Amino acid sequence: MKEEYLGRPLPECRRPLFWDLLPWEKEAYNRRQRYAFPPSDLIGSLLHLYFAHVHPTIPILHRPSFMRFVAEGLHTENIAFGGTLLSVLAVASRYSDDPRVFVDGETSLSAGWKFYEQIQIPRKFFEPTIHEVQMYLLLSLYASGTSVPQASWLYLGLGVRCLQRRSDYRRKPDGQRSSPNDELWKRAFWSFVIFDRTTSAFLGQPMGMQLDDYDVEFPLEVDDEYWDQGLTQPSGQLSQLSYFLCHIRVCEILGDASRRLYGTKKSRILMGWDGPDWEQRAVAELDSTMNDFLDSIPSHLKWDPESPPHGLFFDQSVTLHVSYNFILIAIHRPYIQKMTTLAAPSLFICARAARAIINTTYIWLKTRQRLPQPCLTNPVFVSGIVLVLCMLGAKRSGLSANQEKDLAHIVTAMDILKVAESRSQSAGRLWEILRELCSLDGALPLNSSTNNKADLVPVTASPTTITESSVAYPADEHLPQPSQPFDFEHHPLPSDQSSGPRPGMSIEQLLADADPLDSMGSILDDEFMSMWMAAPTDVLTISHWDAYIENRNNN
Repeated sequence: MKEEYLGRPLPECRRPLFWDLLPWEKEAYNRRQRYAFPPSDLIGSLLHLYFAHVHPTIPILHRPSFMRFVAEGLHTENIAFGGTLLSVLAVASRYSDDPRVFVDGETSLSAGWKFYEQIQIPRKFFEPTIHEVQMYLLLSLYASGTSVPQASWLYLGLGVRCLQRRSDYRRKPDGQRSSPNDELWKRAFWSFVIFDRTTSAFLGQPMGMQLDDYDVEFPLEVDDEYWDQGLTQPSGQLSQLSYFLCHIRVCEILGDASRRLYGTKKSRILMGWDGPDWEQRAVAELDSTMNDFLDSIPSHLKWDPESPPHGLFFDQSVTLHVSYNFILIAIHRPYIQKMTTLAAPSLFICARAARAIINTTYIWLKTRQRLPQPCLTNPVFVSGIVLVLCMLGAKRSGLSANQEKDLAHIVTAMDILKVAESRSQSAGRLWEILRELCSLDGALPLNSSTNNKADLVPVTASPTTITESSVAYPADEHLPQPSQPFDFEHHPLPSDQSSGPRPGMSIEQLLADADPLDSMGSILDDEFMSMWMAAPTDVLTISHWDAYIENRNNN
């Protein structure tokens, strides 16, 4: 009858053999992974640590709903959420001294491994869920502290492909009101953008998402506890998500800089970034964008070492300030190795940014007395490299300006990495590399305190039961404290360099408010240039640093 009505034959039905899941595929997908979860008191303890130490700067989760799912036992029924919970427990374990988080009950570097190693990459036959995407980001964070930090880049790639599979890189139609589920996906997407930019920069790998690949709205500046109130932040209430939007914007600048300054020659030509003065124009544009960003940071997140923000805003302000200065180094580092008018100013900007990174992290660690995240330790390592190479160049040129000051910063950078190495194998490697770099061209007079391990073992102080309630962030006095405080008195940093760039301060003003540039230019000889040109750009590829150090020792 339908054929008669349409006046044409109906198409034949699709053959199920080629459209449905096949029996052996169903069997594989339905095969349940058996996860072993720790006792509820340990889960509660680790969740407390996670939301105190990680969530304020990586808000990929929604705390109230996550805690509710755990309290309801969703992790025992839903394999994807079970993997997310295990990844949260793995990351949080690095902040715990509970012997149950260690493989053998005592080796601190194994913290969280028993949760991490259980997780298997799901077989993909259906649409990825938000839980899987969150899991990939947290696995990336955990992997960055293992013996294979490069695995973090692979986990990021999986998450990016899941987001692209769902088309979560496109702006929603105008007028469509955002839902809590939309906000979760936006948080996940932009968390991946931040991690993609920073991880690619540290590993020297291509970015998984280019700036022109996506068009996604920023998350709403609404804190977790107001999601059930119409996704509306109360008037006059500062949002903890303001930091997240600032971090997104500064990492977008990093993405632009990476594409312009570190991209292949072919890609630069295709984009029209060519010609005699294009590099100088590009750096000037990026510097201007960085100045605009610095001016746009909300007042409660602006960094002032004399009067820093309080509570969670302190952690967020530190992360923003360190990220800002690291990106300055990323923008200007390529031009230190070129005999152009950019060389001396770029060297100065990198050195000043390096001191600001180390100073800021020093203040944070002195205040918080807890394990620093990779978003702090990796820039600290890069900063140490910048100052070591500057000191080696100055030493060879017979200059003494800034030597004592920079030496104090290098020592502090190594001590910060010493704290981190108690729970991060890659941080220990970075400490070793920095120590070996200091021995090039004759040992620098490092403070003997760098040979003494500053062991940071946080004390677990958290709820012992899992409930939907108690979702408020803990006050600072309830955060885990190290059992052996870090000693900052042996090498206090000079106070005159702690402020770094200030809002409204242009690059030109930054250069004017400094030591004479001719002192920088005097060390820019051929030997110094070759040191910078040969230095690896992929910070965490240890074999490249081994080759670099061996080559320098043989020269």
